[in-house]
Amino acid sequence: MKNFVQLFVVGVIVLMYSAVFAEGDCDKYKSSYDITYCYCKLFIESDKELNIVYKELKDGLKEEMKKKLTDIQRDWMKYRDNVCQDKPGTINVDCNYKVNKERTEYLRDRSRECKTGNCRDDMISKKSW
Repeated sequence: MKNFVQLFVVGVIVLMYSAVFAEGDCDKYKSSYDITYCYCKLFIESDKELNIVYKELKDGLKEEMKKKLTDIQRDWMKYRDNVCQDKPGTINVDCNYKVNKERTEYLRDRSRECKTGNCRDDMISKKSW
């Protein structure tokens, strides 16, 4: 069990480091096109990760909480779309990436709590943004 915990901690650190490194990697570009393209790739990856964590959390919940999580996630998506819209018809992919990462970490924390038997419905159905 101790080896599993150590491996898990190392894995989390590597993932966090690679995300920070990847985000900083976009800073090396000079043109707006290249920076936007870089953040688009990060946004797509963060969206995939968000969906994985969301599904993982949802799969461990009772039916009533699954519905509440779905509802709050839809509210969050509206928030993300509104806060990261520069003007009608355009989005700020840097903003989308960062907002996705924040939501992913929030959901990952809830998933960890549920796995340890400390699942808090009030935190799952809370607007965290």
